[in-house]
Amino acid sequence: MMQSMILFLVAFLVGADELMLGSILEPIGNDLSVQPSQVTLFITAYSLAIAICAPYLGRLSDRVGRIRIMVPACFVFGVASITTGIVHDFELAIATRVITGIASAGMLPIAFALAGDAKGNRAMRQIVMVQAGLTLGMITSPAIGALLTQLLSWRAAFIILGVAALFVGAMSVVSMNNKHNESKKSDTLPPITDVIHLPGALRAILAMCLGLGGGIGVFNLIGLHIRDTSDLALGWVGAIYAALGIVSVVGNMCVARASRWLGSSRAVMRVALMVCIPCSAWVFSNEMSTVTAYLPALVLWSLAGGFGSPALQAHIASLSDEYRGVLMSSGMSMMHFGVAIWSALAGFAYSVGNEWVAVVALLLFGSAVVILKPVGNTEQSERYS
Repeated sequence: MMQSMILFLVAFLVGADELMLGSILEPIGNDLSVQPSQVTLFITAYSLAIAICAPYLGRLSDRVGRIRIMVPACFVFGVASITTGIVHDFELAIATRVITGIASAGMLPIAFALAGDAKGNRAMRQIVMVQAGLTLGMITSPAIGALLTQLLSWRAAFIILGVAALFVGAMSVVSMNNKHNESKKSDTLPPITDVIHLPGALRAILAMCLGLGGGIGVFNLIGLHIRDTSDLALGWVGAIYAALGIVSVVGNMCVARASRWLGSSRAVMRVALMVCIPCSAWVFSNEMSTVTAYLPALVLWSLAGGFGSPALQAHIASLSDEYRGVLMSSGMSMMHFGVAIWSALAGFAYSVGNEWVAVVALLLFGSAVVILKPVGNTEQSERYS
């Protein structure tokens, strides 16, 4: 129980860090004497660091053990976040964000791998807890960041996040260091490029890029589309995102049952993607002036995403016990690359015409469905089904 809570908190911290900046770009820019648009480099520096470093830290965790990577990463994350809240030089702040991204690469992917190391059905439950923590962190952090900035300062948001990470790191030292079984450590590991040749690995990792990364990139445009087609205030748009996030958490909690019903977590992800295709088409192919016309599709889309994301993580975790760390981390890395690439593509498509976003979504989700299709009788059984 304690391990599940710690993994939940680790994922919550990383999720909060990823999206907290969205609501406080302007005060950061004003304080550091740069344009708010330049503050987006905070996001870029962080995302590139986690995308590049995650596979290597995941591979290292397969060799030396998960705890030996995740616990120090929590402390580095905490110190780097606190430093971000203290520095007064923009370039130095960018450097602290790079360090935070590297630390996150040793936290979230390792937390998923650690959850997947559990025995039997407990693995799926722990993966769901990690995904729920990530989702809650992402949906609550914009409001938390804005509130702390309004009451105190944007610096307080980073300092409090850093202190929380130090606390979680200390909890991990006390509760997990001597209890987690890391007897499956491997002294000799193949290069990262060889691991993707494991049966099903390359297709699953590509699905992380296309399905999850693409889904996040397209989903981020929903608020802009609603604002452009209705008179809804910005605060209400934020509330809609928060409500949809809660719907996603409901999906997270039900994924184990769905996996048993459909036969595998891979099948759950494929069905979720099939649901996302018509939902995205409905939202972006129409220009309705009332937000209620979008709500049924948005709720269904969020619910499908809540089912699909942990299901794909569980599928990747089931591909190999020995190389789970590098597999999970490579998937997370590709997801971040996907978010960066497909967000830009979806944004360009939206500038041409909102219906083109639906086309982009169809191509991304459809490609992921095809990639995840089982090949002959080679699909291995999943111990998390």
